Amino acid sequence: MPNATGALLAPVDAGHTSGHSSAPPRDGARVRGPQLRWSALVALGVLLAQLAATVRSPAGAESLSSLRARREAARSRHAQLASQIDVMRASDAQLMSAVQSLTKEVDVQAASVDAARLALRAAMVAADAAGARLSATRGRIAVLRGAVIQRAVSEYVEPASASAFSELVSSRNLDDATRRRQLMSEVDGRSLDVLDELRAARDDLVVEQAELNKAQALASDRRRAAEAHLADLGGALAAKDRLASALHDRITAFQAEADAVAAQDANLSSLIRARQVPVYVFPGGGGSVAGKVSGAGLMWPASGPITSPFGYRWGRLHSGIDIGAPYGAPIRAAKAGHVIFSGQMRGYGNVVVVDHGGGFSTLYAHESSLVAGDGADVAQGQLIGYCGATGDATGPHLHFETRVNATPEDPMRYLP
Repeated sequence: MPNATGALLAPVDAGHTSGHSSAPPRDGARVRGPQLRWSALVALGVLLAQLAATVRSPAGAESLSSLRARREAARSRHAQLASQIDVMRASDAQLMSAVQSLTKEVDVQAASVDAARLALRAAMVAADAAGARLSATRGRIAVLRGAVIQRAVSEYVEPASASAFSELVSSRNLDDATRRRQLMSEVDGRSLDVLDELRAARDDLVVEQAELNKAQALASDRRRAAEAHLADLGGALAAKDRLASALHDRITAFQAEADAVAAQDANLSSLIRARQVPVYVFPGGGGSVAGKVSGAGLMWPASGPITSPFGYRWGRLHSGIDIGAPYGAPIRAAKAGHVIFSGQMRGYGNVVVVDHGGGFSTLYAHESSLVAGDGADVAQGQLIGYCGATGDATGPHLHFETRVNATPEDPMRYLP
């Protein structure tokens, strides 16, 4: 089959194309034309090759193996960080992301264990084969050694010189003696062959012993690698199970809380609307507040990370934010107001509801103990309770809500 590239790059001979011999050129111009076209084609080919190489290998580009190694290192680092996450202080998104990272890590480690086991199996097969070859060589050496000993004993009993003399005396004629002598030479030659085979077998024994040692060492290394991968898999599985269990507990508690709050919402909304006032003025006057205050006039009611934001997830509405404060941490009024409820509510546990006037109220749930009583006026930053895990909660935190005309809104719109 003709080479298409060569056909495209080869200069065209008009004479051969027409099937007739070409006439000699009349001057140098007709010779230079095809040569110039050929040179242009070659230059164009070189340029295209350089451009292709530039596209394939840009300056400073990382190799595929380097990129893969960086990706695997990043994945391993993410999995390590995920396994160390603090379940109580982690947000819902962080916890779900950690479970996903560890799930990927478990898949990778399981694949590594499978690969390590296959490599170990192959190494053990190679070691067994090397051992079989070594055993066969040892058996061959034993046979050859026995043959050499037998010939040595025969030579001792009847030395070759005496045998030759005996053969010559017992021969009927000279031709008979010559033939017998040739047979004796062949026997001696076979003895030398046996010795050569024995030497070669011993050389093979040294080589095959080295091969067996190498195969056994490789099998040992791969066994240790398989055990290490198995240990990594066990650690990843344990970390994944721990976080998956925590996530399951959080989802279960969240859904239970959301369902209880939804069932209680009508009563809570009626209570807030019945007790709220159009304008609230704190009777004690203004005072200094330790902490930043937002444009909406609110301060943070507790210190800690937001572990669960406002909004829909897992099929439910989370009507506030969860602040990951430790057990017994102080809870303070986000703004001065009048306590319109202090007690227990389904889902919320121990809860305080503060009206700030103008249809705006705040709610503080899951408190371990209540400080502000029903009907009390509280200043901004005043202690109203302590963080706990009463109601539907898997661990200590503050569930904080902001409501406008009794309807929950995202507290982050009002906090500093």
